[in-house]
Amino acid sequence: MDNNNFNISGSTDPVHKKGPLANTPPLVFIFISLSVVFFLFQIVGGGITYMALGAETDINPDNVNLTRLILTFAQFMFILFPSIVLVMLQDNNIKETFRLKKPKASVFLFAIIGILVIQPFLQAFLYYQNELIFNLPFGKEVLTQLKDIFDTLESTTEKLVAANSFPEFLTILIVIAVTPAICEEFLFRGLVFKNFEKIIPASKSIFFTGLLFALFHFHPFNLIPLTVLGIFLTFIVYHSGSIYTAVVCHFINNFISALAVYIYGTDAVGTDNISMTPEEQIQFAVLGILSLGIFIAIIYLIKNILS
Repeated sequence: MDNNNFNISGSTDPVHKKGPLANTPPLVFIFISLSVVFFLFQIVGGGITYMALGAETDINPDNVNLTRLILTFAQFMFILFPSIVLVMLQDNNIKETFRLKKPKASVFLFAIIGILVIQPFLQAFLYYQNELIFNLPFGKEVLTQLKDIFDTLESTTEKLVAANSFPEFLTILIVIAVTPAICEEFLFRGLVFKNFEKIIPASKSIFFTGLLFALFHFHPFNLIPLTVLGIFLTFIVYHSGSIYTAVVCHFINNFISALAVYIYGTDAVGTDNISMTPEEQIQFAVLGILSLGIFIAIIYLIKNILS
């Protein structure tokens, strides 16, 4: 009988062949994965956008729907699909890596409450952060120029999320809420988080996954809010045992922004256009502190009572 039919234990089952990236150190694998996704999404996706739109790279009513379609396609093809393929090449179990199972109901419920509760704090933090850094006695010119660059990029996003009708609003939800909630969660709360768990404790894995999530968005002025969001999404995946918890919460977070733009217009994006009296500023700060306090209580409840 052919010896190739036996594995090392003497079983007649075929010998399992490891994936080509099975022996790659987890940190190296994370770096490779994020590099691959960055190249595909930013470079290849950008190339596709240029070929589709030509020299007319500015978003206008004539090409906005095509731009939305390309963006949705790019996220599924260049973020979600590579994440799944890379996990397979690492010879990991798809279901376990991405935690594709029913979440713990109590954690799922309080995770949703948490993502709603934290919104006032995130808005207040951005407002007072910008008030602080743009009133520093040094570096103001450099910071202003940097902010102008990111404001230009955000103006493109504003054009993508602006809707003139309810059907168009539903289309926008697919582009900026549904699609990122699926694709980014599989990459970060699936591939990245699972690999961190192989080498460091859960608490550190949660923190570094959230931090990489924030850094990957390349927006220095939103770094801390995105880190808070990324850590929370990773935290609830760990304690609910399911990636679906983060997908839903990620969707809700993006849905709130899209709904605000739909109701109030593009001025609702960010905090730059907010003008408040001293009394309103105090109320805004108190609301943010209250939001953070309740959010911390929810985290404690999830970690120490519900899990």
